[in-house]
Amino acid sequence: MTTTADAATVTVSGDLDLATTPGLRDRLDVELKSRPSALIIDLEGVGFCSSGGLSALLEAATNAHARGIPCAIIATQRAVIRPIKLLQLDRVLPLHADRAEAETWLGLVARLR
Repeated sequence: MTTTADAATVTVSGDLDLATTPGLRDRLDVELKSRPSALIIDLEGVGFCSSGGLSALLEAATNAHARGIPCAIIATQRAVIRPIKLLQLDRVLPLHADRAEAETWLGLVARLR
């Protein structure tokens, strides 16, 4: 986890499965409670994402939105992007190909406030 003036970043690696999803959910809750200016969830190192992992991402994005915190998700692995797109969750989960793209998007969101 990294926090800068621009955003809090939660970096995830390995598999998001039954064993690891509760820890991610807890970490995201802690970050959102600290009310960062923005939240970036970096999934570049994730090789598998279960339905529970997708649920945790949806909860985080929903909770961030409810608190007025812009949230961006960095995802490059097919194992993460494919289920999100198949389930059309990319309509509510703001996916980005890299950190620069996520930061540009967050900057645009900040200007619209």
